[in-house]
Amino acid sequence: MIEIVLPQGSQVVVSGIVLLIMLTFIGTVWFVVRGWFRRSMHDSRDRKKMRAEWGTIASMRGSNDSHQLQMAVVRADRLLDQLLKSMAMPGSTLGERLKVAQKRYPELKDVWWAHKVRNTIVHESSNQGARTLNGALNEFEKAFKKLGIL
Repeated sequence: MIEIVLPQGSQVVVSGIVLLIMLTFIGTVWFVVRGWFRRSMHDSRDRKKMRAEWGTIASMRGSNDSHQLQMAVVRADRLLDQLLKSMAMPGSTLGERLKVAQKRYPELKDVWWAHKVRNTIVHESSNQGARTLNGALNEFEKAFKKLGIL
């Protein structure tokens, strides 16, 4: 067995170099994986599906039926969640993913209100007015434009 004897203090230097190499490797792997996930969002099939879903939502938006507008808000919220997941935004809920996404895209702070309107629709039995529902859909649309699917 060969034993390498280093002068005093060099063990710290060698340990530091090994640590630096390991951190560089981990950082490179993270960069590649993160890029792979982000590229998946820009896959043309995903974009087409998301645009098609937004087209359905937009057609529901043209309705004067309150129920149709509410469903459009719920679907737009679900679409936003799918989009953030495809961008590999961490979190177990849309709210958590929005907090992370908002750091990179500060303009998304306005979509919080639209998400809250969706929560009111789903969790409470109150009926939102057409102006509120259309306003929420406007905020979702702005977010989708900012995130590049519209």
